[in-house]
Amino acid sequence: MLLNDEEIARLQSIAPFPQSEAHTALEFEAEYEVTMELENHLQPGLRIRVPATSADAEGPPYPLDLFVGLPLDELRTLTNEDEAKREADLARFGAGFSPRLLRAIETMTPHEINLDAGVPSEAGTLSVMLEKH
Repeated sequence: MLLNDEEIARLQSIAPFPQSEAHTALEFEAEYEVTMELENHLQPGLRIRVPATSADAEGPPYPLDLFVGLPLDELRTLTNEDEAKREADLARFGAGFSPRLLRAIETMTPHEINLDAGVPSEAGTLSVMLEKH
């Protein structure tokens, strides 16, 4: 089962944190747009895009559109009603997020994405799954 409406509502309040962590991890020349997708009928995750106007002129003509699936069990721990526990879980999630994000991109899409330029080697949406913490 994917996230329910109550879990989604709780995650909306912490959505800026993983988005900010993704921006930090992707400190390259491209101007990345990062949004969190938490629909109850889809795998939750982050959408990382580069607007077409930011794509490297020497690379392919299509900008990056990457979906990074986030582990459901980790997201569920972040919906805990106990604020102290949720804060501790959020800190633990954030501590390993950047390396896991870069590892997922580099491992699952080798030679498919030029992160500096924000362009893929082929048109379309690429998807990777963040490994479990």
